[in-house]
Amino acid sequence: MARFLVLGAGLVTAPIVEYLCRRPENTVVIANNILVDAQKTADGFANASAEIFDVRDTDALKVRAAGFDVVLSMVPPPFHYSVAQACVAAKTHMISASYQTPEMLALDKEAKAANICIMNEIGLDPGIDHLSAMQIIDEAHASDEKIETFVSWCGGIPAPDNNDNPLGYKFSWNPKGAVLVLLNQADYLRTGQGVTVAAEDLMDWARPVSIGGLDLECYPNRNSLLYKDIYNIPEVGTLIRGTLRYPGFCQIMQLAKTLGLFRLDDFEVPSGASWKQYIQKLNNGAAITTLQKNAAQTAWAALNWLGIFSDAEIPEGQAPMDVFCELLLEKLSYLDGEKDMIVLQHKFIIKKPDGAKYYKSALLTSTGRPNGYSAMAATVGYPAGMAAQLIADGTIDHAGLLLPVTKDIYGPLLDMLAQENIEFTEQVWQQDEMTEEQFISELY
Repeated sequence: MARFLVLGAGLVTAPIVEYLCRRPENTVVIANNILVDAQKTADGFANASAEIFDVRDTDALKVRAAGFDVVLSMVPPPFHYSVAQACVAAKTHMISASYQTPEMLALDKEAKAANICIMNEIGLDPGIDHLSAMQIIDEAHASDEKIETFVSWCGGIPAPDNNDNPLGYKFSWNPKGAVLVLLNQADYLRTGQGVTVAAEDLMDWARPVSIGGLDLECYPNRNSLLYKDIYNIPEVGTLIRGTLRYPGFCQIMQLAKTLGLFRLDDFEVPSGASWKQYIQKLNNGAAITTLQKNAAQTAWAALNWLGIFSDAEIPEGQAPMDVFCELLLEKLSYLDGEKDMIVLQHKFIIKKPDGAKYYKSALLTSTGRPNGYSAMAATVGYPAGMAAQLIADGTIDHAGLLLPVTKDIYGPLLDMLAQENIEFTEQVWQQDEMTEEQFISELY
């Protein structure tokens, strides 16, 4: 028997709860600040229950974490550290799908002293991407081969038959998190040299890429340089991890940023102001026609479709990004029965001991079920739930901060994911079948 405390009742929580409840001896408690959402997630499972809980109450958190085998933190990323502190105090294992921050890593010694593991980055990206990448890297190293190039792209997009708006994107959650990451700089390695893409240039970097029969665009995400050590590939010369979208998305978002819609400061606007007036005020009173002359017209048409140059009234008293995100959620939400899709591809250039090279790709695609789990929810929730079960069973037996990058972790998880039809297809090409420029054309 194992007891699991799931903090948060967002979209990715449902597959976690469903997976953990498959074992009747398990007990799952969903704790959320809105009780009805937790009750909805628990509904239908005899071994799941719901309760109201405010994760901001750190004292109560320490008390509540006690008595469980694993706490799964599915709350917004800023709360993970306080959850981890509570788990250390309660000597309870913890799971998170979010990135392992330096702040979180600083708890390693305390987690080891408490004899618990705190596993981060066990969702989709990061998460499933680690599992497949490390399997390929370990297999290459076992054959005395070297990883010369590692390129990884991942994105959640509308399924092709539901890609019906000019932005090529839809949201099933608050858009702010997806937009905020566009304010980050990106760092990657290219032919042995570090490359930094400033935040203001991130969307302009976008390159076309064809994956799984889909024409997409890609751009780098955060700091790829960290994975040289995380993946134990000191020999790598080119290393980049990034995001996938449909073509045109980045140009549209760059224009939105240029027009001031990514601003995070409070920006006063007269009551009852229209979008057109708001855009003019954000741009020092410039006429809409003047702004249009300096813009890419396809991107302008997309923002016009959204309504930001219209006479419709905007919400009051919020930062421009908040106003923009409300509009995105209104116009770009998934409707009942519509499907999302995730696309994840790794590309490796691998050098054999005799000096010959070959090219290897691993591709994962998954489409959401109409009126069921979205592809994003399933590919984030299932690996988190599976890892929690493996920890409770003692199959994963580590103390301290942990990422899913060792064979004893990625092996069982890849097998378990395959049982849910979440698995990679690998392909290999020799040097006489393809050139490097063809294989990683997005970097040329």
